[in-house]
Amino acid sequence: MSGPDILEAVPFQQAAASGSARVMQVGRDYTEHRYVRGWEYLRGVGVADDELDLVEHAFVDAPGANGSGQVAHAISLLNRPLGRRHALVLLGETGTGRRAAALRVLRGAGVPRERIRWLVLDWDRPRTEQIPHTEGHGFVLDLTGYRELHEDFYTGLADYLQQAEAAEAFLVILAAPGGWSPGTLAAVPSVRMIRPSATEIARAHLRHLAAGRVDWLASDPLEAVLAGSAEPSDAARLARLVAQAGEGNRDAVKQEFTEWHDHLGKWFEKHSSPEDLRERALLVAAALLEGVPAEVVLEAADRLFAEVGGVLPPGGALAGRGLDERLRTIKASQDDDETLSLDDQQHGLPAAVLKYVWRQRPQLRKVLLQWASDISAPNGVAVCHLRRIADCLVELSLLPGGSVVRSVASDWIATGRSAHRELAVEVLETMALHPVTGAGVRKQLYDWAQQKGTSKELAAAVADICAGRLGQTYPRIALTRLRVLASRSDGLAREAVAEAVCRLASTPEQRILVLSEIVGWAEAADSDVREAGTDTFLTLTDIASDTLLPLPAAGETADDAGDTLAGGLFVRGWRAALQEPTAAGTAHARLGAWLDSPRLSDGQVLPLAAAVLHGRLGQQGAAELLVGSSGSSDLGRTRRRLLLDRLIAEQTLSPAEHGPTGPDSDASVTAA
Repeated sequence: MSGPDILEAVPFQQAAASGSARVMQVGRDYTEHRYVRGWEYLRGVGVADDELDLVEHAFVDAPGANGSGQVAHAISLLNRPLGRRHALVLLGETGTGRRAAALRVLRGAGVPRERIRWLVLDWDRPRTEQIPHTEGHGFVLDLTGYRELHEDFYTGLADYLQQAEAAEAFLVILAAPGGWSPGTLAAVPSVRMIRPSATEIARAHLRHLAAGRVDWLASDPLEAVLAGSAEPSDAARLARLVAQAGEGNRDAVKQEFTEWHDHLGKWFEKHSSPEDLRERALLVAAALLEGVPAEVVLEAADRLFAEVGGVLPPGGALAGRGLDERLRTIKASQDDDETLSLDDQQHGLPAAVLKYVWRQRPQLRKVLLQWASDISAPNGVAVCHLRRIADCLVELSLLPGGSVVRSVASDWIATGRSAHRELAVEVLETMALHPVTGAGVRKQLYDWAQQKGTSKELAAAVADICAGRLGQTYPRIALTRLRVLASRSDGLAREAVAEAVCRLASTPEQRILVLSEIVGWAEAADSDVREAGTDTFLTLTDIASDTLLPLPAAGETADDAGDTLAGGLFVRGWRAALQEPTAAGTAHARLGAWLDSPRLSDGQVLPLAAAVLHGRLGQQGAAELLVGSSGSSDLGRTRRRLLLDRLIAEQTLSPAEHGPTGPDSDASVTAA
């Protein structure tokens, strides 16, 4: 990121320490967020080469009001002769091709492909200070999901533009027309996007992907599949299907593009007799469990058959048709590992089957959810395929009537139905990450975290979701919800939060961020947040933990800068814990365990302990810590003598040499 990699505090005093370590005493301003500078900004992800290839070689620029292409006009606004601009807004509804347009604009502004980043919105409210301005890079910020932006976002753009100009960085903002109203608060040019012709997009993409098949789009059966209202994404998808299809297999392209609607309508009409009910159940089971062993699919199909009132024939597995005949009926294949697939012979059919049944059989929706949960519950036949089932249910949640998926999943958790909990948590976690449902579900998680009526089971589920994939993708969002949970006055989810925080901290790239946020809780003015923060911080100091933050994980190399930051944060956290009457005893005990542990070096633990105890030797428990107990290790006793000598030496320093002391001072520890 631009600027220094480490945001440092100004030292008031440095003193010699054991080995080659040093102690650095700093003022109160260190209590602001001081961690790896990269964490201050949103994370950016690169763009795939094949997407950029299409943007460069197959882009369709719809003409704007001035007669020139919209994107060409946007590029000219950045590359103006009187001085380059470094930010631009593309206005339009979802489906107007803004993503491709943004990438084209950045390339037109001269940003190299490898320096273009799509920003991950790890925030609950847009803040300009979190937008990166890395030198020579281009960023795309999608604010479509925000109906209204706060004034401070618009006013903050002025400072951002100065930083971006200095770094020769570029920012393209995507927004809905009604969601961008800067007035006089921000001077950022905007371009209103017009939806390009879907047919033109499909032709342009095919000329790049498979030039010999452009004529497929103008002949039967594909000449009418792109309606006038088709979105650019539909056109791009059709071109991709044509390029990937087998030679002459145009009908299959149409069927897949239309989600096999005609094919499924005819199949269900043909197989409508009572004796076909088991084959219908098998088709649905094969769709849900695509690529799963035949034995699992067949048993799951029989469970669905029974759920709808079907009676299995006498004879069990010996009764009825053989597997080959049943697979021919549903047009499924089986490989050497006995896994079943609908997708191999008819690509895209599994998802199409589930959507077709969901739409055509609305009275079956809750039955399908119950069945999916039963087969994926602990000891269920499909328990090993939980992620596949959850992904399918999330796709159904996007359809009409799909809100039942979220409501049923949350009901399962809130009512303590443990048999359904795993699938419910997996579904909600997947929905929280989905580009369509994500914002709404993340807001729901926040509401559950703070609502008085939230059950212990639901609170624990929110913590689990925050500790999982949500916390890996959006760590700040996850930590915000964990803070709300932890600071509940009823203490409903303290243990679940502590476990979740430890899981998040086990990811090396997130350790400093997690520790910084928890220390922030421990230093908060709100007593509930402060108490939750100290409890959670002390959980992170457990020397028996496999994720103890000062220690590199397996395969990691030591990071002096990271150690410096972590050391300073640990000092702040421990000093905050010592100020909490209910936590001081545990804080002294945990610090004593660090002194006794051979897992930490003298250079790591002695400067830190000295900084923590400085000015607090009169506090109850400090003397016992320094004296030790019968359970103290020989190493711990040696360290306690060294620590006491250090503290006594510090007390003899003159005030001028020593700098600020007392409860309002703070310390950072650098261990070499």
